[in-house]
Amino acid sequence: MRVLNVTVQPQIYNLVEVNEQNEQIKILLWFPQSWKDDYLVWDPKEWNGIERIIIPKSQIWIPDGYIFNTVEETEPLENHNARVRYDGRVEVDFNKLVDLTCPMSVLSFPFDVQLCALQFGSWSYQAHAISFNVLDTFVPKKSKNSEWDIVSFNATKMTTKYGDTLGGFNVYEEIFYYLELRRKPLYYIVVILLPSFLIVTVSNVGLFTPHGVHGDREEHVSLGLTTMLTMAVILDMVTGQMPRSAEGIPLLGMYVLIEFVISVIAVLVSVVIIFAHERMLYLDATPPYWVYKLFSDECKMSLEEIEEDFCGKPADLVQELRFCMEEIKRYLDEQESTEKNRIIWQRFFSWADILFSIFFFVANCLVTFYMFMEFIF
Repeated sequence: MRVLNVTVQPQIYNLVEVNEQNEQIKILLWFPQSWKDDYLVWDPKEWNGIERIIIPKSQIWIPDGYIFNTVEETEPLENHNARVRYDGRVEVDFNKLVDLTCPMSVLSFPFDVQLCALQFGSWSYQAHAISFNVLDTFVPKKSKNSEWDIVSFNATKMTTKYGDTLGGFNVYEEIFYYLELRRKPLYYIVVILLPSFLIVTVSNVGLFTPHGVHGDREEHVSLGLTTMLTMAVILDMVTGQMPRSAEGIPLLGMYVLIEFVISVIAVLVSVVIIFAHERMLYLDATPPYWVYKLFSDECKMSLEEIEEDFCGKPADLVQELRFCMEEIKRYLDEQESTEKNRIIWQRFFSWADILFSIFFFVANCLVTFYMFMEFIF
């Protein structure tokens, strides 16, 4: 039995859709095939010099080539024709709209690259009956997609053995076409990544910003909770577009999750600072020595000049006045100490706000840079 050589040269006319959730792609495929049919040979001299005819493909034998990993296939042009030459060479241009299975690797989303395989071969005829001649594949320049770039489209031919139900093997010749796709990340950068970064940054700065010029404080928990709710919504948007993969969380989803954690930590730190500040003032706590030295602008006062005025007064009156002055002095010292402690604690926690605000800002910038630096440079 002579082997029939079938020449194939598929062309991707358009990438219609990439469905990450169902792990499928839809492409519009031009699939020219040619072969020699010994039953369609004639002598042009006997037929008024006719060397080529066009007839409906339904009237001749067609190889049963099929893309095995097809989910759904439609032919927009069903009743098209075949071109037949006098020497028996037949050429048919198949036009197929196919849905293909394509396992997705989304760990690098939205900077991911997908590799999809098209497994093509004869459904019935084994390798001793049909052999494929693979021509170079190419993608027309006009084939563009708003979200994906087609990087390459290559072919590899191989022979595969499949066991049959009789205890033997069936040997088929197959062609694996590999379609490499790269996502265009601009949309996700503008809509998700940058807003997430800015929302968390502004929230962290707001958490550690005093309410008034005198350092008055308000509860910032509501701001933090709003930020966390926003990040949860963004995280749901990201994960809703991705397949449920055992590989892990996509890069953008991981980034949003880390931003969520940063917001939680910032809220907790802000609450601790507010609580500590309130307790220090309520308990009239004396600042530690190092805090006192850093934030105090002490100015000592004396009542010696006032005491000199008591000279020459009666002893009982002087003693009574001295007692009153000591009480007044003690009261004023207590008030002065309380006010001084309040000012020192206010300065201390204001600097703590500034330092934590800078810390969370720098941490947020470093996390963002570290996670995406391999895609930036």
